[in-house]
Amino acid sequence: MTMPTPDPESDQPADLEAMSFEDSLDALERIIQRIESGETSLEGSLAAYQQGEQLIRRCRELLFEAEQRIETIRLDDLPPDPSEPERS
Repeated sequence: MTMPTPDPESDQPADLEAMSFEDSLDALERIIQRIESGETSLEGSLAAYQQGEQLIRRCRELLFEAEQRIETIRLDDLPPDPSEPERS
């Protein structure tokens, strides 16, 4: 299933909440290439930059969630502390 990607030529951002980390990163890379190539106007570059900022926030959010999941998995794998009473 293909996730929505932001259109750097549009003022309307895609549904970032539905984008995977990989899709967000790919879209960010395309925005960077477009800005660096100079093939868009100043206003288009500014709009693309704003979308890039949103994508960076989305990537950070997804990375934070992944780190939290890893931490939970690591804590679940720890042997029980013999000094703590057992939980029922």
